[in-house]
Amino acid sequence: MSITARPRTATLAALAVVGALALTGCTAAGSSDATPAPAASAPEKSATPTPDAAEGDAALEGDVLAEREAFIAEQQQPVGQPVLTAKTPAQQDLVAQQRAHVEANGGQWSEQAETVTLALALDACETSILNAHEIDVASFRTHVVSSPLIGSLAVDDASREGAVSIMVFGTRFLCPDDAPQWEQAWTEAGGQY
Repeated sequence: MSITARPRTATLAALAVVGALALTGCTAAGSSDATPAPAASAPEKSATPTPDAAEGDAALEGDVLAEREAFIAEQQQPVGQPVLTAKTPAQQDLVAQQRAHVEANGGQWSEQAETVTLALALDACETSILNAHEIDVASFRTHVVSSPLIGSLAVDDASREGAVSIMVFGTRFLCPDDAPQWEQAWTEAGGQY
């Protein structure tokens, strides 16, 4: 099934139910306080690192954190802001396409829908960075089940799948190099999170 055929609008229906919770249940996308994916999805490290390995791990971690900070700065989303609006051309394109999809399917677009669309995509892209751009089924599932935003939107299986659909769709715009991995992992997961 293609990304566009998935039920992205189901999440927007769930927004009416969990509106405020969706925005208070997570840190703002791009926040430096966002929780990285659990260690289980991070690249494996040696149980007894050598001094050179420990220095390499610290350098890698520093590179990852620097890349994440650069990504956050590029996205121009204020830290701690409860409402996100499209700022960059990629964000504007994502929002325009998601809005068109929602409205073509009889849904209503709102400020909250824009916030959630951007937050889901930004969070996935940060997860890609924190996982050294290696997203597989295991890291995908870990992200889906540990995301406070997805958790707040998932009032049922359809709304969870809708949130995941929007998230994966959003990676095409905000971190297009990582999107194929997200799409492959989503397909392989087959709705089993």
